[in-house]
Amino acid sequence: MAEWVMRLATPADMPAVYAVYREAVDHMNAHGIPQWDDVYPAPALLDADLMRGELYVADAAGVVQAAVVLNEQSDPAYGDAEWLHKGPYTVVHRLCVSPAAQGQGVGRGLMVAVEAWAKERGYSAIRLDAFSLNPHALRMYAGLGYERRGEAHWRKGLFYLLEKKL
Repeated sequence: MAEWVMRLATPADMPAVYAVYREAVDHMNAHGIPQWDDVYPAPALLDADLMRGELYVADAAGVVQAAVVLNEQSDPAYGDAEWLHKGPYTVVHRLCVSPAAQGQGVGRGLMVAVEAWAKERGYSAIRLDAFSLNPHALRMYAGLGYERRGEAHWRKGLFYLLEKKL
């Protein structure tokens, strides 16, 4: 596998970003993980992420292998969680790895890069939600030290609210 870097997405990346999400949705659905669909995350949402400067990609020799959105915004359901770390935090949204790059450590490596990015910017914690029926994501986050702080019920079902102190 080629070395990759986490960088801000550009407009030129968007066809590849759309493809990564579309292929991941198809792959998850084929494996009984109904986390995402045509409604979420839609290309218009990803375009808005790009325009706000919050969309990042894992790029290996010009090939987008994964994408993630980083900001300080959280759904109101996050307010019901028992967060331990009140200091400045960033929220991870829509982490997605191309099925072609799965099983190669790209997701885990991207989260390690996200943690370094957050530390450089003075954040003391990371928060995110993970679909309760996605064992791969849950295993990855647990292995990285993320702890469950609550639950949220959205359109697709139960999500766990996770946090890690940096």
